[in-house]
Amino acid sequence: MVNGAQKILVWMAGVLAAASAAAAFSSERWLAERADDSDMLRLRAAFVECAKKAVAPAENVSMVLESYPDGAVKSRITAARATIFPDSSYVWAEKIRLEQFDATGTNRTARLDAENCLVDRTTKTGWVDGNANMVYGDSTVKGRGIYFSLTREFIKIFSQSEIRTKGGKIDPRRVIK
Repeated sequence: MVNGAQKILVWMAGVLAAASAAAAFSSERWLAERADDSDMLRLRAAFVECAKKAVAPAENVSMVLESYPDGAVKSRITAARATIFPDSSYVWAEKIRLEQFDATGTNRTARLDAENCLVDRTTKTGWVDGNANMVYGDSTVKGRGIYFSLTREFIKIFSQSEIRTKGGKIDPRRVIK
């Protein structure tokens, strides 16, 4: 008997295959671009060091991380507590919300909520050590130990991952009964 997780994996494989064929998506190239974990390792180590140094974080912090050429907000960080390290491009924060916006700066396109996080303002990448929840369109991703890149629109979950999406069509021929 096939369990529910196997049915979902078969369904996801079918959806990915259809999307791949429709958009000439190269999964081999995609995986090769994301196989390098050196930036994640750099941020994870920096997270530990910054957490030790964040002894008196500012409270209720909000800052623009990135802007469009016309000045509209592209991404913004809000946090209950945060430390900005002037000797590096790091921001260490607790109870953080990172948001991305469209070109008008008003319509949110993505949101990351996390217990704690380190963001590199230069590379627009980050490491979440605890729990996190990311919403992108109709998809929600949850987990622990998350690396993300805003510029590449990429997220990698290292523990306790959960992915939910709406609007996907299931091909009944691909469902295992």
